[in-house]
Amino acid sequence: MDLLHSRSHFGFIGLGLIGGSVARCIRRELPDARISAYNYYETKKHPRLEKALADGVLTDITTDISRVSDWDVIFLCAPVRTNVAYLTRLKPYLKADCILTDVGSVKGEIYHAIRNVGLDHCFIGGHPMAGTEHIGYEYSFAELLRDCYYILTPTDRIPEESIAWMQEFVRSVTHSRCVTIDVNEHDEATAGISHAPHVISAALVNAVRARDDKGMYRLLAAGGFRDITRISSSSPEMWKSICLANRDAILEFLQEYRNILGTMEQAIREGKEEDIEHFFATAKEYRDQLFSDDSK
Repeated sequence: MDLLHSRSHFGFIGLGLIGGSVARCIRRELPDARISAYNYYETKKHPRLEKALADGVLTDITTDISRVSDWDVIFLCAPVRTNVAYLTRLKPYLKADCILTDVGSVKGEIYHAIRNVGLDHCFIGGHPMAGTEHIGYEYSFAELLRDCYYILTPTDRIPEESIAWMQEFVRSVTHSRCVTIDVNEHDEATAGISHAPHVISAALVNAVRARDDKGMYRLLAAGGFRDITRISSSSPEMWKSICLANRDAILEFLQEYRNILGTMEQAIREGKEEDIEHFFATAKEYRDQLFSDDSK
């Protein structure tokens, strides 16, 4: 049996856009796999899970948390703090060789909790860097993850075989680009390229909203404004959680942003043509490098 097929029972706690897309990838690439999900409602059916069951993505749904003892790989796909709250409930039932992973965009908080609970022997943090402005299982699709960067942040105690399995899963099942890095490096990088941009985008929308007393801004808003603010249609609850979970790194980046913005404000105020052009030229040069080839 090859490495990937050594694990055949996958479990999900939370099944939104990213979790649903991961589950769809499993069903596409490993059609005989058993894919289970935990229904935290317990006393009533969960509409999204029932939809996934009807779609053939899920094999079964359970309301009994002890059933996770059958799961080879567990994906925590709820908000960060909800995932953390599940750890103590899961611990008594996990298989000895179980892989526990998540799909969250902040790693420090859950990494700290994992160590405190004593699950660092089985945890590999995961972050598929993909998404849309929509949320929920109903918007999930397997191709969402193709060619995106899927970051893994394993703990120091996780067996090398488990890391190798997860890396193979990312490459062969989700068809993502696997990058394995340190948890702190992850949170610093995502603060700059993901978290702070959401704050900045929302701030721009709120600034326009505050001045749009006659509705003219809304009337004229077009391509450029739509492009830079698309991510502001994401879940407010989710981004509240992310901002609080990664606050230090986000605040550090926003301070740098304010410094640069202040320099530009002064250049505009004083009519410094060369400084203004340099501001845009350096941004253009770096951005063109970021997306200069198809391998990005």
